[in-house]
Amino acid sequence: MIRAVRPIDVAALRAFLGRAGAVELTTHTWPKVQPESGHLPLMGLLGQALGQNGRRGMWVAAVDGRLTGYAVARARCDGMVWDVDHLHAAEQTAAIELLEHLCTRAVQAGARRVFLDVPAGSQGVDLARRAGFERYASSSLMRLAPPFRVDKSNVFAARPRLRADEHELFRLYNAAVPAPVRAAEAMIYEEWSALHRGSKKWTPSLFGDRHQFVWELGSGLIGWMEVVYGQKSQFLEFMVQPQYESMLDRLLGYALTQVSDKAPVYAAARDYQSALASALERAGFAPAGEVEILVRQLAARVPEPKLMPANVLGG
Repeated sequence: MIRAVRPIDVAALRAFLGRAGAVELTTHTWPKVQPESGHLPLMGLLGQALGQNGRRGMWVAAVDGRLTGYAVARARCDGMVWDVDHLHAAEQTAAIELLEHLCTRAVQAGARRVFLDVPAGSQGVDLARRAGFERYASSSLMRLAPPFRVDKSNVFAARPRLRADEHELFRLYNAAVPAPVRAAEAMIYEEWSALHRGSKKWTPSLFGDRHQFVWELGSGLIGWMEVVYGQKSQFLEFMVQPQYESMLDRLLGYALTQVSDKAPVYAAARDYQSALASALERAGFAPAGEVEILVRQLAARVPEPKLMPANVLGG
């Protein structure tokens, strides 16, 4: 049976996390990597139990009153996209049923797709596929250990992202991301803007733990990055026009001026970002994990009917 977590489940969940054979199927990508966080802590369990709403949820699988798994999912900005934050199960059946249940709840909340990250080569890939997910990309997580130095004489400075950059950034996304990935994530502007991981639509702000920057050259944008600040580590994400990948060392150099050299820095390079992965290695980043990225589409795209000019033959 799959049901929403209850406050009385806290003790059982703590016991479940310590049980032999209980495996976390979701990967610890940043900021879930240690030391930022590990398994769901006690206060997190209480918060999930007391804070269920239409934008997030935690569900448990139970058999004869015994917990066999749990899943945690939450919506991004406008709710069109959901992420599976945690999937922990002692039985394969429980994992599949939890994924199917949370996708049903996401549909009810108006979501169009659910994303799931699992460790490369793990059983999570097969279990997710049995629940309707499909792999569409992979990612390498890389780590730069402190202390580190940055050559500030050879950097290409970026500026903060502005509201006026929206459509140029969507054009950058279309140029930098392969078509199969865009088909899985975002084909239209509305879907792209819904990929923002914040609790609300992106807006310019000097506060918060997420800062975005863009590189401008001529009349257009050639690159974008997001810096996320955690309590014990930091994270960088990039998107660069393919024809400007020769500038990646300078772009990365500027990015490292925006983080502290006293805490580890994590960065992700997807399988189609080989030039970025090479630049990260040259900057001193070391491999920290391999991730498979999966999606379950909750809505089907249909062609929009249009009137087309007709060639009429004859009189």
